[in-house]
Parts: sequence; structure tokens; C-alpha cells
Amino acid sequence: MSTMQALQWDGKQLAVHEVPVPVPAKGEALVRVTRAGICNTDLEIIRGYYPFSGTLGHEFTGVVTEAEDSGLVGQRIVADINHACGACAQCLAGHPHHCQHRTALGIKGRDGAFAEYLVTPVANLVAVPDQVTDAQAVFAEPLAAALEIQEQVNFSTVAETAVIGDGKLGLLIALSLARSGIQVTLVGHHCERAALPGFAGITYLDTKPDRQFPLVVEATGSPQGFAEAVQLTAPRGTLVLKSTYKDALTFNAGPVVVNELTLIGSRCGPMDRAMAMMAAGRIDPSVLVTETFPLNEGVAAVARAGTQGTLKVLLSP
Repeated sequence: MSTMQALQWDGKQLAVHEVPVPVPAKGEALVRVTRAGICNTDLEIIRGYYPFSGTLGHEFTGVVTEAEDSGLVGQRIVADINHACGACAQCLAGHPHHCQHRTALGIKGRDGAFAEYLVTPVANLVAVPDQVTDAQAVFAEPLAAALEIQEQVNFSTVAETAVIGDGKLGLLIALSLARSGIQVTLVGHHCERAALPGFAGITYLDTKPDRQFPLVVEATGSPQGFAEAVQLTAPRGTLVLKSTYKDALTFNAGPVVVNELTLIGSRCGPMDRAMAMMAAGRIDPSVLVTETFPLNEGVAAVARAGTQGTLKVLLSP
């Protein structure tokens, strides 16, 4: 097979094209994609958030079809989306997600997962256990992003938190915190989501709480959500920022200074830990899947993903 289908963005138009199957470089594996998830970042790229052109998509699971290590062939995997150089100051300091020369699958300088095949460094691969389905494994990247909060915040002194935003990432953050023994209040606009399997025990509010919290996670994707999150953070509390915005964020810094708030930016996280949580049955993110489209209907799938109230839309190449 010398060509494949890929859903590509050229800066102006989204379309499925017939393109060559990528050839893995030294240290890379060729992966047949079995599921890919449409993320808000993909939608924001199309809206102009980031100047990317090529094959979109960074949430995926697949099967290795070619690698220098023949023992990897046939293995189900997910992969870290960040492709680091391994030699810059950040890499040498143990922070490859902040590599000064990194590319990112389907986001920056590298074709992504909305295709029949992709290439990725073998070092980025994480095996998918048999008990984890493809519909679950495809959530490894966003679940890892949710778990990154627990890598950054000392929860030994935090008994409760508020998560602002009940989109896909906000829901995964709430679930991952609750499964780690943290009391979670989730603030959003879709209280029917409280009935999703696994959400029992999470306090779900569709109005702003009348009290403050020592830790607040902002995952609304809107500047208004940021302003609300600042108001909900108690003095000397911590505000974790998970949103990215197309436009510049402007805000009144007064409450941040006067209340001595700690702001933490949070992005990618531990893929292996995400996979372990799913393998242990602690989280089943597949309950967030709204619909699955074949790759050749990728344009319609992206339109569906951008429809208000939609949760996760998957592609099945």
C-alpha cells in the first residue's frame, strides 16, 4: 500500500486527500491508526488558533506495522504527541515536553493521526493492555493531560477542588481527581452529564458556587471562564490553567495580586499513568464518546465535533 487517506487542513480548507503512506525514519515506527479522537485543539487550529497545515489529529490508538525492533510489530499502542530532540537544554533537564526544537503530532511541524497511518518515535510508544479497548485507549492523551495536574500540585494539603468547565477535558479532570480521593465540584452548563457512568460522587453545579476553593482548575476554553475561576479561588489558593485561547487573554490582575494566588499552566501529562488507570478499571473515558465516523467522512465528523453540546467524536480509519 503506497497511498492512504488523510484528513488535512491547508490553512483554509479541510478535506480528505489521498497521500503517500509515511516512511519511518531511524528510531521511528509506522503505526496503523485504529481510532482517532477529535479534540478542541483540532477545532481551534481550524479557527486560526495556531498556524498549522497538514494532517490534523493527536489523540489516537493504533497498531505498529513497521519498526526496527520486530518485537514491536503487531503491538497495540498509544504515543506521546511531543517529538523531542533529546539534546537541547530542556531535554537534558528532563523536560522533553518543552523541547526547544519539538514537533507535535498534528499540531506543530508533523502530520497527525487523522489518517490511516502515521509515524512516531519508538521512544514515545506506550503499550495498550488487552483489557483496554480502542475506544478507551484513544483517550490516553487527554486523560494524561488531566493527570498532569496531580504531577504539579501537592494534593496532600488539598481536600477539595472546583473544576470550571464541563467539556471533554473538564470531565476527565473531574473524574481523575475524584478517582484520586479528591472532593470535586464541577461547574458547567450541562448538568445532565452528571448522569454519565462513573460521575457519582462528583458535585455538579450549573451556577457559580457561593464559596471559594483552595484549588480551582479552569477548563472552559473561554476568557469568561478564567475570570470566574479567579473569583472562585480562595486567598493564597492555586489556579490551574488548562485552557488555550485563540485571542489574547486580558484580565484584571488585581485579585491575583491581592489574594496572592498561584497560577499554574498545565499541558501534557503521563501517558503511562493514564493507561494504567484505564487498565485497572478506575476510569472508563469511553462513556464520553458521542459518535464514530469513518475517516472518509472526516469533514462531517469535525463539523459534528464542533456542534454545541457534543462530547467526543472519533474517527475510524
